[in-house]
Amino acid sequence: MHYDLEIVKEEIFNYCRGRWVALQGRSFVRYDAKGEPLSFKEINDIPKSVKIYGARTIYSTAAIYEDLKNLKIKKYTPFIDIDATYDDWGYAIDAAKIIVEALNREGLKESIYLLWSGEGIHVRINENAIPSNLDQFYAAKAVVNYILKKTKDEIIKLVEKSRGILKVENLIDEKRVFTSPLSLHRTKDAVAVCFLPKDLDNFKIEWTNPSNFKHDSSWKNYVLNEAEQLCKLAIKELGIKFPSISSNTVQDYPKGKIGRFQIMGLLQAARYYVLFNDLDKAKSFGINRAIFYAWAKHYGRYYTGRKTSGLKKEEIQAKVQNKKEIAGEEVFFDEKSGYFIVGQKPNLPKDYDSEIRSRINSIYPYDEIWNAAIEYISSFPKEILMDQRKFFEKVYLPVRDNFEAIVNKFKKKDERSSIS
Repeated sequence: MHYDLEIVKEEIFNYCRGRWVALQGRSFVRYDAKGEPLSFKEINDIPKSVKIYGARTIYSTAAIYEDLKNLKIKKYTPFIDIDATYDDWGYAIDAAKIIVEALNREGLKESIYLLWSGEGIHVRINENAIPSNLDQFYAAKAVVNYILKKTKDEIIKLVEKSRGILKVENLIDEKRVFTSPLSLHRTKDAVAVCFLPKDLDNFKIEWTNPSNFKHDSSWKNYVLNEAEQLCKLAIKELGIKFPSISSNTVQDYPKGKIGRFQIMGLLQAARYYVLFNDLDKAKSFGINRAIFYAWAKHYGRYYTGRKTSGLKKEEIQAKVQNKKEIAGEEVFFDEKSGYFIVGQKPNLPKDYDSEIRSRINSIYPYDEIWNAAIEYISSFPKEILMDQRKFFEKVYLPVRDNFEAIVNKFKKKDERSSIS
């Protein structure tokens, strides 16, 4: 009934124009029946999609694309994620005030809006405030990093005051999805309503009541290029180098070699992230698969190890019950943490950072390698990514000893596509 309301359909449709949509309900859905990125082509696609997929929550990418088939970014919505709890929402309001005041001091006043996401707030900047001659993704990332650095001391004091309830993060990445305005929260009976900074002192949690929500459509308002000076300061302060559309130079990566273990882990993590959009689980899956294939190479796929024979029958059955299939790969998982397992301990995101991220970063800038991996993985149809054998043969094997060529390929492609 909620998604049949005209105001709800209009706001979601207008916000999601050009964005890659994701639906959360019985499962997390990012592709339509044809295997193409999910999108709303007309306003009534919203209630139809909700019913077809049994969805409760509607997300969309922070990126707006020129073409959803090649996923070339046209605009990117900068945002700062503020998490609290439904009962302690006041801390999120206080943090939002600190962020907004910092943005105001940097000359950004008319292009800011806030969205109550369910248990916290997004401080979002209208994407049209970012000059179009800049790489939109990196400009957004630079601005958010800059503002968080400027407000760090105040935010830390507020986090301590909240006894750790409050969390303020930069969650920007190229395929990040966030809650669409007027979407229902995935678990709470609450609506993601938008409001303006002037209403921070007036905000009430009752505004999110699905039967009587209060929402401001002024998220559409902006001043063109209002964030131009802020972008320049962010670039200068943080030393982030990124191309503008007037750039026509291409610089290859230096010579170096990434090991097969790291390539396997990187590509498996990127594969999981493209399919399921969960970065922490993607890291766990990546290190898990890297360990598994390295182990299988030396011991054979069906080697059980001596310790297994010492397990009691019920312990063996418990381990089997904790097995599931992910994209054609049979993996064990830890019920408590939800992370994947090889051996006795869960494979944690920090394990990925230690064994894969840090080692890659010692050769090349990891963020650029990760972005290239995402582009490379996204170039394959879903049917290949969901098949273990096809992924190994068609995605991993061709680049396992020369991933640097893929990095340079996508780096060149991205820079060429930015030239007017």
